[in-house]
Amino acid sequence: MRGRTSCGWRPISARIPLPRRSASSSPRPPLARPSRRRLRWDLHHRPQTGPSMYFRPRADDPRPLSERDTHRIPAMPENRLIADSRGRGWGGVYVSLAAERPWRARLAPLPHDCLVYCLAGKARIERSVEGADARQALLKPRMFSIIPADRASEWSVSGTPDILLVYLHARLKAELLPGMAPADAALTPKVAQFDPLLEQLSLALLACLRRQVAADPAYAGQLARTAVMHLATRHAAVLADEDEGADAPPAAIRRAIDHIHACPAEPLSVERLAQLAGTSVSRLVAGFKAHTGSTPYQYLLRTRIEQAKAWLVSTDRSVADIALDVGFATPSHFAATFRRLAGVAPTVYRDGN
Repeated sequence: MRGRTSCGWRPISARIPLPRRSASSSPRPPLARPSRRRLRWDLHHRPQTGPSMYFRPRADDPRPLSERDTHRIPAMPENRLIADSRGRGWGGVYVSLAAERPWRARLAPLPHDCLVYCLAGKARIERSVEGADARQALLKPRMFSIIPADRASEWSVSGTPDILLVYLHARLKAELLPGMAPADAALTPKVAQFDPLLEQLSLALLACLRRQVAADPAYAGQLARTAVMHLATRHAAVLADEDEGADAPPAAIRRAIDHIHACPAEPLSVERLAQLAGTSVSRLVAGFKAHTGSTPYQYLLRTRIEQAKAWLVSTDRSVADIALDVGFATPSHFAATFRRLAGVAPTVYRDGN
């Protein structure tokens, strides 16, 4: 039974002849499975020089915006540019991150809409936009402001915030909203507002800004298009009157929500929140369930976790420090809550973003 296995059958490799390699051919390199740590290092540090074979910029992408197409706020003598998207080939969007100091200027009208996202720090804002009432507000982390296209504005900033500016090319609006009149597509000049989706889009653009990956131009273009559609459906000037309609939260609920977003780390009881909102506890709880789908405490926890997500992605601070700064008494309670609401541990979320 020479050449047979113990079961009486020869293996396939013995029955089917394999093609022979010539003597002049180079030896086949050994196959080695890279470690998970090596793969992670390659993904985040290996330079990508050529275009990706899976993600390519769209042929109809607008030309990349540059700092010359913006208000050049980071280039002001008081401010310091940290990073921007120059030379990245991002069609349709320009992103810059800057550490700002107190400044005052008149901004000329531009054809592109601009989102102002506060990443860290606080600032007292005084703003007047052509055709709109003057506004004053306190800009805090996770808050947004909108500088609408084709309207001059005057700004006074007192504080030291880290600001992410996102300029959206005017051609994206014309491409995505062909049937909408320009007046209907114009944005409301908002100051110090919260918008969870715009926040996630901005953080995704910030993550692209901090790395060098060939797929980023196409990815940034898709993020910009999503932002344009969301702005048109949620922050257009024609919708300003509808925000005060029957589906809008009552004034007391809005005050409570604004307080939670402004001070998520503050120890807060339902009784104290009802007192700040000027309503009773029962009406506060009923209003929260009707307009947010959760209780005030659940809404507070979600807000704290969203703030923690922003800091995990944008800073190198330890998880324990972030846990205490967003209002959790212990890092273990923070980790358990984060895993329950985000689906992963804080360290895993940071590594994946």
